[in-house]
Amino acid sequence: MAVDFAGMYREQCRRSGYGQKSSRHWDQRAASRDKRAPDGIYTEACLSRMDFTGVQTVLDIGCGTGNLAIPLARRVRHVHALDFSPEMLAHLQAHRRQAGIKNLTVHQLSWADSWRGVPRVDLALCSRALGVTDLRAALTKMTRHARRRCYAITHVGGSFLGPDILARLGRSIVPRPDYIYAVNILYQMGLRATVDFLQTTARMPYATPEAFLDSVRWRIGDLQPREITRLKQMYRQLPVQADGQRVYQHHFTWAMLGWETTPA
Repeated sequence: MAVDFAGMYREQCRRSGYGQKSSRHWDQRAASRDKRAPDGIYTEACLSRMDFTGVQTVLDIGCGTGNLAIPLARRVRHVHALDFSPEMLAHLQAHRRQAGIKNLTVHQLSWADSWRGVPRVDLALCSRALGVTDLRAALTKMTRHARRRCYAITHVGGSFLGPDILARLGRSIVPRPDYIYAVNILYQMGLRATVDFLQTTARMPYATPEAFLDSVRWRIGDLQPREITRLKQMYRQLPVQADGQRVYQHHFTWAMLGWETTPA
């Protein structure tokens, strides 16, 4: 009997307390995300590993403020950028105009929406936006929209919080589903994914202790009073930039899955 990896993924989401973020949540973070320094190392690492053979059109799913959509538009004939956050898309549009990019079409849609107005493309990409509870449906939808190949970049490990923060909290958490679920689900779909690993380091500046606490809440939910006290102590020990903001540095590992859309 075949193992139900899609069902196991859903159960792991439930047990971990993982909850999908709404467009409103992402709207609230759009401005702060946009103020961060461009993640050029991540962008270049992704683009350098993609096979653009025969690719003239790209669909960037969960495009955010355009970290990949803008440079992709410089490489191919046309990019379709899809996101469900109107604020994220507003920032993308501003970047597009500033860069003089005209070969980019924006679609305000979620994974759950019908993508009827989104054309099929040569390559479909989902970078750090597979925050879904029905992973098989998302991978299926993505594959159907690509004539040649797909790439999905997802976090390695069960938490977006650094081990130093988890140690401060003194919490043991049930991990989120890892990238291997996607590999196994694709295999059951008849699609053999290659896997490459990317290492990046994020430098996240915070102007106040509350901003630092909010970033932790975003990833783990409500905090207990003693946890707030410990995190404020941690904040005061972070290095200070010239502008007075304190910087938290976190190392990330990402799994980059690639697959041809013709079943093996």
